[in-house]
Amino acid sequence: MAITSLSAIILRTSQNNYAGRANPSPIWTFSTNRHISMKSIVKPASVKKISFIAHAESQANAGEPTTNDHSIELTERGWHDAKVFADAITEKPDIILPAKYLRTWQTALPLIRKFPDVPVKLINLHEFTYLSPESCVNSTSAQRNPLVDRYWQQAGPDDINGPDAESFNQFIKRLNSCIEMLENMAGQNLVIFTHGHVLRALWQILGDHKFTSGREQMHHFYHQMGILPVPNLANFQAVYQKNKWQLIEPQLPTRCT
Repeated sequence: MAITSLSAIILRTSQNNYAGRANPSPIWTFSTNRHISMKSIVKPASVKKISFIAHAESQANAGEPTTNDHSIELTERGWHDAKVFADAITEKPDIILPAKYLRTWQTALPLIRKFPDVPVKLINLHEFTYLSPESCVNSTSAQRNPLVDRYWQQAGPDDINGPDAESFNQFIKRLNSCIEMLENMAGQNLVIFTHGHVLRALWQILGDHKFTSGREQMHHFYHQMGILPVPNLANFQAVYQKNKWQLIEPQLPTRCT
């Protein structure tokens, strides 16, 4: 089962599995394994493989109230699933790159412990903070839904919701800076732990989607939020070779046991 872009698929999520419907293509396929797996790519010396991984289940994902986006922790299930995920990775990374928020660092920790001699570096691929944190203190994701809806209905690509928030264009600029850094980073096998909105945006950027304006890109991104929920520990791989990116294979984990 495969697709050429995120816009070609609708994911239907149930408690224990994820399924997709799409038009045929040679690139996008889905893992139906019970346990999470990451598929190795045979690489010539000049090829760089990068795995982009969403964090495991967090307090916010579980519907718990949170104080701020930076300090959200994994749930007990999240810790368990992160360990299962790390156990399934057999290829030693050249570098492990967690985003700076606590939940991505905690998701990376089992892999860091598995390969203690692998360098670890924080990367600026933290979540898109489009709502001002001061408006979300001690709230659940359900309580934030009206603020989320209002933002996406009213905001433009350069609008900033409030203190410590970023605009959509600032978010995309931040991701482009990280991509440039990755292109110039040493190592052939890089593993990155990040967030759902980041995965969505990276797929747009690395897939070379063409947009005539920031507003068009923002509209497309919002459309994908509606049809493409990114589950915890969803991931995709990309290859960088000869100044070009190729998207390889997203993996949608079933619930671990």
